Formats: sequence, C-alpha cells, structure tokens
Amino acid sequence: MKSLFPRSTQCPEKSIAVLFAVFGLSLSAAYGQLKIATVKMNTLLNEFHQTKAAEQEDQVQRADIKKDDAERIAGIQAMAEELKNLQAEFNDSSLSDKKRKEIAVTARDRQGRFAALQKEREEFLQRRNRALNQKMIALMDEIRVKVMTAVNAHAAKNNFDYVFDDSGLTSSQVPFLLYVRNKVDITDKVLAELNKDVPKTEPATPEKEKK
Repeated sequence: MKSLFPRSTQCPEKSIAVLFAVFGLSLSAAYGQLKIATVKMNTLLNEFHQTKAAEQEDQVQRADIKKDDAERIAGIQAMAEELKNLQAEFNDSSLSDKKRKEIAVTARDRQGRFAALQKEREEFLQRRNRALNQKMIALMDEIRVKVMTAVNAHAAKNNFDYVFDDSGLTSSQVPFLLYVRNKVDITDKVLAELNKDVPKTEPATPEKEKK
C-alpha cells in the first residue's frame, strides 16, 4: 500500500529554523536545565488510524475509477473493431460503388463516435482523479493538524521546552539534529494518544460446519 504521506522529508528551509532553535537553546541553557523531546512525525502521520482509513478509502475510490474506466475502454475497443471490419468490407473488390459509398458513410459516423468516446474517457479520468486528489489533500491537511495538535498537547502537558522532528532530513539525507543531550522520544506516547479512539472492528464469525 502506498502511503499518502512520504516516509522521509527533505526540507532545506528548516535549517534556518534549526539555527534559530539552537541559538535559543544556547540562551536558555544559561538559565537552567532544558527538557528536550524528539518525535518522528512521519511515523505519527503514517501510523495514525485516520491516515490508514484515508488510504483505504483512496484505494476503494481508485478501484471504482478503474472499474468505470474499464467499461469505457471496452466501448472504445468495440468501436475500433467495428471500424476494422468496415475497412475490410470496404476493401472488398467485388462491392458495388453504391455499397462502397454506404460503407464510407457508416465508417465516417463510427470514426466520429470513436473520437467522442476517447475524448469522453480522457475527460472522465481527469475529472475523477482531480476530484479524488483534491479530497485526499484536504483530508491529509486535517490529519496533519490533528497530529500537530496532539504533539503540542503532549509537550505542554509534560513541560517540554522544545520538540524536534527526528525524521526530518537535510538535502544531504542526514538528520537535522545528530545529537541532543537528555532528549526524550515521545513518538510512541503521542501515537498511542492519537490511536486511543481507533474504531473497533467486530471479529469475523466463522461459518458453521455443514452437517
């Protein structure tokens, strides 16, 4: 299953924010012990039960699009086969001029329908895929907000001074923070909080053995 969230991040712009954070850390260190936490945002985003539900919904709807598209493809193929048969009939040297003209008129009509079917299929795919993509983007944005809210709430409740994303990578594919003394990883605790209201599914009931 392809995740709707990337498994790694490349955000060179974050280096500026990190510099300010480190500068703030150096200032704050002069006034006492800091509580620093790290969190793997990619893990939270991908393992959140609402993300998994969104991924399943995305798969179901894309399967529906594929099914509807298959029907259009079948219609296009049938029309292409009819045009092929008309062409073969038109090439029959034993045909009268009148019959040949009739076939030519029919073929022009079928060619027009063939082009219309192809255009309708293209517009259908663009319309359905665009609508689904927009829906998923909006849904993922809502999930990001919920995850960020959960991280902030956990940090405030446990009096952390700073929380850094441990999954963020630089353009060189290395973590922004290689080492932080006395850090605490809060990923599992925040994930447990996010997934505490996961809908419970009823266990499947085995069929009774036929007597």
